[in-house]
Amino acid sequence: MLLGILFHTIGGIASGSFYMPFKKVKAWSWEVFWLFGGLFSWLIAPFVAAWLTVPDFNGIIGATEGHVKAFTYLMGLLWGIGG
Repeated sequence: MLLGILFHTIGGIASGSFYMPFKKVKAWSWEVFWLFGGLFSWLIAPFVAAWLTVPDFNGIIGATEGHVKAFTYLMGLLWGIGG
């Protein structure tokens, strides 16, 4: 239960801190702000977190068959479109 509370706390901090740099980039349009935030949140941060926490992450990704990676990408794409 404490682990669940910890994860919710981390998620809340991460969600709330998304808007922190908004004051510094007021000249940016809303779309550009979301583009950079999305690229970091959905593409860069997950790979960095996995690389830092999963032993031999590069080896695991390299050993995964191409059709599994393609299927995973497709399902993520469909979730993004449908969500």
